[in-house]
Amino acid sequence: MKKKCKIMCLALAVLAASCTTPKHLSYLLDMDVDVPYGAPQPPELRISPEDVLGIRVLSEDVQLAAPFNTAIGTPDGSASATATVSYLVDRNGCIEFPVLGLLRVEGCTLKETEAMIAARIREQGFIKDPVVHATLDNFRITVIGSVNNSVMTVSDPSINLFQVVARSGGSRENVNLKDVMVVRTTDKVQQAYSVNLQSRDCFNSPVFYLKQNDMVYFKPKGSKLSSDGQMVMSFVGTGLTVVSIVCNFIIWTVYR
Repeated sequence: MKKKCKIMCLALAVLAASCTTPKHLSYLLDMDVDVPYGAPQPPELRISPEDVLGIRVLSEDVQLAAPFNTAIGTPDGSASATATVSYLVDRNGCIEFPVLGLLRVEGCTLKETEAMIAARIREQGFIKDPVVHATLDNFRITVIGSVNNSVMTVSDPSINLFQVVARSGGSRENVNLKDVMVVRTTDKVQQAYSVNLQSRDCFNSPVFYLKQNDMVYFKPKGSKLSSDGQMVMSFVGTGLTVVSIVCNFIIWTVYR
């Protein structure tokens, strides 16, 4: 009877080993189910030089708004009351805005930029109650390493690292989830951060929510197997599964 139990346990262990998902591919290993954790809010993005802003001014009187929606430098000086015009933030952190002239926007959030333009328009008596909409049109993230390398153009400025993983096709066998590198440029200075996606502490990282022009590097975990090595490991895994099934069948046949 003891011999039977030992054989059964061994067979079950082999089967479990062949079917278990590798631990290094799991996320948030230290989070417990049904336990509340603090959820940090995505920070408001600050405008930087070389950003591209889309700005539109609206008014009940469309003719009053039209001059503020004119693309500066167009040959015919055409204007639209509803169009969104793109503005490149220069190296000094400014944009050239119709009628109002040079506006410094570096370091401002989109909401602050909207409020500043609306206040200038009111103060100078052009429109009594203007409505200003501003967007960041060049939000891009570079993703490299052991995932699908790409340059992501992002419409949602609150994108986080897990969403980047999902959009890159998910993690691979050789990705080191304990040490995902994010390189961020601030005030012309680059800084690298390490994020452990297997720990809930990743939510508190200053780079968990991405900023424009961030680079995300998914490091490989150890040495990557060649195609021949990967094929051998695949055969080994399949062989273990077959052996476990055969063992269980023999045990069931002999000891039933």
